[in-house]
Amino acid sequence: MKKRLAVFAVLAGLALVAAGVGVMRRRSAKATEAIDSGALRGANVLLVTIDTLRADHVGAYGGAGGLTPTIDRLAAEGLRFETTYAHVPLTLPSHASLLTGAYPFVNGVRDNGSFRFDGRHPTLAGTLKAAGYRTGAFVAAFVLDARFGLNAGFDVYDDKYGSRPAGGGLSVLERPADKVLDAAVSWITRIGDPVDGNRPWFAWAHLYDPHEPYDPPEPFHTRYARDPYSGEIAFADAQLGAALDRLARQGYLSRTLVVVAADHGESLGDHQERTHGLFAYEATLRVPLVVWAPPAVKPGVFKGAARLVDVMPTILDVIGIPAPAPSGRSLRPLVAGDSPVDDRGSYFEALNANLTRNW
Repeated sequence: MKKRLAVFAVLAGLALVAAGVGVMRRRSAKATEAIDSGALRGANVLLVTIDTLRADHVGAYGGAGGLTPTIDRLAAEGLRFETTYAHVPLTLPSHASLLTGAYPFVNGVRDNGSFRFDGRHPTLAGTLKAAGYRTGAFVAAFVLDARFGLNAGFDVYDDKYGSRPAGGGLSVLERPADKVLDAAVSWITRIGDPVDGNRPWFAWAHLYDPHEPYDPPEPFHTRYARDPYSGEIAFADAQLGAALDRLARQGYLSRTLVVVAADHGESLGDHQERTHGLFAYEATLRVPLVVWAPPAVKPGVFKGAARLVDVMPTILDVIGIPAPAPSGRSLRPLVAGDSPVDDRGSYFEALNANLTRNW
């Protein structure tokens, strides 16, 4: 079985890297303004990851129905990356790549549940903590439980996710976006000072709502009765908007870099896959990525290609901290036009079917 897995991984990797190179070399004219390295030196950082969010369901990415007014506003006021790709269509390995700047075969996390991040690679939280940041994470589901290792570098890792009914006598180990964001905002306002740049903070909030089972609370349940996946997205976006409003009213966003991304998308029947995890296609790999921090980050759209492994080095570059990212690179020089087109390509994999079904 190990031999079959190794051969599968190599063949899949070679095929997909080749495809990824084609994507990464596709770059349109720059429609953004430069961001200086260290432009937000010492700023707070708020990272929000929304699980299972297809890019084409976000208004700023062409989605219909007005599901995401909060993300759309951040995109209009900030920098939107038009074409961003994940590296695994699963929650744990995708977040591991985002938080380490390392591909799955580098950081060692390649599937949910059966892999654990061993801490051998620097993380975004650990790097910020070493630079004097207070670090807190607030995750929504068991798949990101501290036992899987992504708590590395966090002073606080809040994985009190609880459970909710999922039908058929089953339950799901998760908590809704409002609970996650309440915990994050409470921590920020407890430890932070909106005007004290000497004690910055980094908060990561993970929202799991668009992940199956799709069962949004009211009024979204009724409003989106025929499309509950969209209802979950609308609910998560509304809760994000409420949390940002609370932070803004108290002055906590005046020196804060806000980054919103998804870990992967959702097939919704494309390629005969109902959800995600088995196949690596556009529906499950293309994700939204928005960076907001006016006036330092000017409104614009970067139409080149980006990757989730680039998120960590980009954040660190913008706030003036050296970035130890083995697979990623800062997008800031590309946005500024200070760097030639990134022709290194990308890598993505989907090993779940082999690991769990022996395909």
